[in-house]
Amino acid sequence: MVMDNLVSVVIPSFNHEQYIGSAILSVLNQTCQNLELIVIDDGSHDRSLEVIRQFQDPRLQLISQENAGAHAAINRGLKQARGDFLTVLNSDDLYEPERLEVCLQRFRDNPNLGLVASWINVIDEQSNLLKVKRGWENMPPWDLGSPAHTFQRTGNFSLNLLASNFVATTSNMVWKRSVYENVGGMRDLRFVHDWDYLLRVAGQFPCELIEQPLMSYRIHQTNTIRSNYDGMMFEICWVIAVNLGQLLGTQLFQDADAAAQARDLDLVYESINFQGNEKLVWLMQSYLAHLSRQGHPHPEEELIQNRELREYLISKVAKPQTTPARPHFLRQLRSQVQKIRQWIF
Repeated sequence: MVMDNLVSVVIPSFNHEQYIGSAILSVLNQTCQNLELIVIDDGSHDRSLEVIRQFQDPRLQLISQENAGAHAAINRGLKQARGDFLTVLNSDDLYEPERLEVCLQRFRDNPNLGLVASWINVIDEQSNLLKVKRGWENMPPWDLGSPAHTFQRTGNFSLNLLASNFVATTSNMVWKRSVYENVGGMRDLRFVHDWDYLLRVAGQFPCELIEQPLMSYRIHQTNTIRSNYDGMMFEICWVIAVNLGQLLGTQLFQDADAAAQARDLDLVYESINFQGNEKLVWLMQSYLAHLSRQGHPHPEEELIQNRELREYLISKVAKPQTTPARPHFLRQLRSQVQKIRQWIF
């Protein structure tokens, strides 16, 4: 029975002394009690460790390390985890009491699922509800175009994930150990390690969105996403450049019919927005293709691990635009779509 399986919850903790206690309580007070909680303190220099050590629950394990970044803290927790199901809770977020029980029931109802996420309560520093984020239906991070012409109309988890990270946070992911064993851990990304991970999973396993707010995402002045625009945009472009190919032939362009191909081309064109960074995406894809031809085992990781190369690419990030632009390489696809339409429709 899925409901009897152990769930491992990993909390990467860093300088959230005012929130970490509430985060821990939201896990320990779950209606699903068969869990282990692994807190990885990533070099906090506030009172976080003092707060964490106040909890005496035998299900809680604390590991303290020097600061290595969120992705490294999460990966260490995942390696330590023993559960059949894995999940992460950021130290400033909260779970609803029934979150794990509802998520596990979804896996029980659909054994083929690899990962589930849910709607989100967006809260402020005082835990006041600001809004409910209903997946890809509302609160997009940038212009995603008209729902009638984009991935939104498909209701497809994977395709909508390609357009933006509607899952929104690492805290909003529950997945099977078998998926983790296949996909591995988080990559060395500061802003979008969760989005990259989600796309890697969605490219191989069925995923579902639960239409119920089962966690709370906290907005405050020290959210990581606020700290570095150029670095964030570089990672956004990298994620799409690297992961687009995973959905080709599986979620997109499955039908050989010319009309179906044209519709998919149009969907891609209308759904993806690089906010003026089309040339940067093209540059990344060109260099990735070069590295692949040279036999590089992990060309996508070269772009983030080679510091000199990464800094060069970050320097090419376009300044924010008031009118978001469409990707250059997709504009070329658009012209082909229009030509096909002339003789199909």
